Amino acid sequence: MQDLEGKTAVVTGSASGMGLAFAECLGSEGMNVVLADIEEEALRTATARVEALGANALAVVTDVSDEASMDHLGDATRKAFGPAHLVCLNAGVSAPTGPMDTLTSNDWSWTLGVNLWGVIHGIRVFLPELKARDEGHIVVTASVAGLTSYPWLGPYNASKHAATSIAETLYSELADSGSKVRVSCLCPGAVATNIGTSERNRPKELEDEKGPPPAQGDLSEFADTFGGFAKPPAEIAEIVLAAIVEDRFWIETDDYYREPIRARHHSIENRTEPPARGMILNPYIEN
Repeated sequence: MQDLEGKTAVVTGSASGMGLAFAECLGSEGMNVVLADIEEEALRTATARVEALGANALAVVTDVSDEASMDHLGDATRKAFGPAHLVCLNAGVSAPTGPMDTLTSNDWSWTLGVNLWGVIHGIRVFLPELKARDEGHIVVTASVAGLTSYPWLGPYNASKHAATSIAETLYSELADSGSKVRVSCLCPGAVATNIGTSERNRPKELEDEKGPPPAQGDLSEFADTFGGFAKPPAEIAEIVLAAIVEDRFWIETDDYYREPIRARHHSIENRTEPPARGMILNPYIEN
């Protein structure tokens, strides 16, 4: 998808972080941008930033885990700009870390609702019009957690493995049918976003009384050093833009996880024990 000017992009989770960077980057390329997020005030601010670049932008308050809310996003997009050409299914949250026996049903429901059902709803709403036009691109934001399986991240790992599988399946279906619609799967490592504070958007009906942080798997201890290796969202946006233009499926943001991913694949091929141990941030800390 090389000619972006005048076409329409939809970006979920675009009030901050990578989503906002995607919106700004695509707006700078001359695209109409529909920004979708659950945080209304932050979304207004983000939309103003995109408009300041000279782009046509629309803010749509959206709960990606809710079917009706995503239907509204599709309707609002078509009413403002017509059918979408590029859809970035980027909204995501990070559930509490800890052993699986310490997690609650609410932890799982919230994480899967956003990270998995947000992707499912987005494909359901926007894929038919992309296929009808036989043109366009879908970017699914997964994670290195969708290519590895480090401890203490059960809901997050599960949601991102599912997102990766959905992206691969969709790519294969479109390829088999001869469609010109393309798919990319973004598997970022450490990026300086607000996902670590995503509890701020957790619905009250899915909240739990919080006890002390788990003894293992608490990533907060790395907060002071995280900025030393986390990439800025704007850099990720440029990587994603290049992948869209080049029609690349896999989008990775650094090489730190190449060996852990390779080790996992080897364990599958050789039927040996899963190799991931310790913190998911270990590849950065150890190098």
